[in-house]
Amino acid sequence: MARPPRIEYPGAFYHVIVRGNQRQAIFKDKKDRFKYLELVERYRRRHGFIIYAYTLMTNHVHLLVETPKTPISRIMQVISFTYTRYFNQRYKKTGHLFQGRYKAYLCDRDIYLLSLVRYIHLNPVRAKLVEKPQEYKWSSHREYLDGNKGVVETDKVLRMFSERPSEARKLYRDFVDVAIGIKSDGSVYKAVGQQIIGDEKFIEKVAEEVDNLDKRVRKPPLKEVFAAVLEETGVSQEEIKSRGRGNAVKSARVIFAGACRESGYRLVELQSELKRDLSVLSRWSKTSENREEGKIVQRVIRKLNA
Repeated sequence: MARPPRIEYPGAFYHVIVRGNQRQAIFKDKKDRFKYLELVERYRRRHGFIIYAYTLMTNHVHLLVETPKTPISRIMQVISFTYTRYFNQRYKKTGHLFQGRYKAYLCDRDIYLLSLVRYIHLNPVRAKLVEKPQEYKWSSHREYLDGNKGVVETDKVLRMFSERPSEARKLYRDFVDVAIGIKSDGSVYKAVGQQIIGDEKFIEKVAEEVDNLDKRVRKPPLKEVFAAVLEETGVSQEEIKSRGRGNAVKSARVIFAGACRESGYRLVELQSELKRDLSVLSRWSKTSENREEGKIVQRVIRKLNA
């Protein structure tokens, strides 16, 4: 059975769970965990998404993410790709690090924000790694308690308890601590196809958002993408489609593939245009996020949207 497509629209709010392939460890020491958080912060700054909570376990990750503009699939693709490359290089490994498709539950933020923050921060307690959530170093719980700014956006959650920071932190701590020892039944995930967490009103809102987005999205013709890339790089459409191996041409291909993916093109659509294997096109589009080409891709996108 085909997997349902991701539901993505500006402002969507997700509980993301990423697991190691065959339950293998994805973090072996604190250096790995720091690297993952460094990547989350790097791409948060680049793509403008909001993190409300995270917990890094040994073989899986919980993230609570809001996506004002960049789709969750794009965000998770670049984080996972870059971290996998780091992990495989460090430990002399090859192949997949993460288990297939990550889970991304689309949630009603107004209803579930607080309960999901608590659920994620209590994960190490439920796993019997610590007795209190503040004892676990690799979650964002302590950012809520000590007021130090890190990867997560704490203000929105804390203001739901009080406008006074010290009182808000105390009430937040009480809110989390009262649930210690209470077994979660996972009821928040008894949802529509286990993909949407919300009531009928929220589901109707999601359908309307997706419908409106479909009406707004216009993929620029490929000739316009080629022209914008030419303007930025000096490399023509013919050179991009050729088998040339010069550095400028290879860089322009990466930029073209990245701009096409940002504009909504699927790899199979690019395959028919460029006559390249899907694996090659996928590598080009991913590479565009991780090098200087990424900045040029964003300039190309601005030209196309002007």
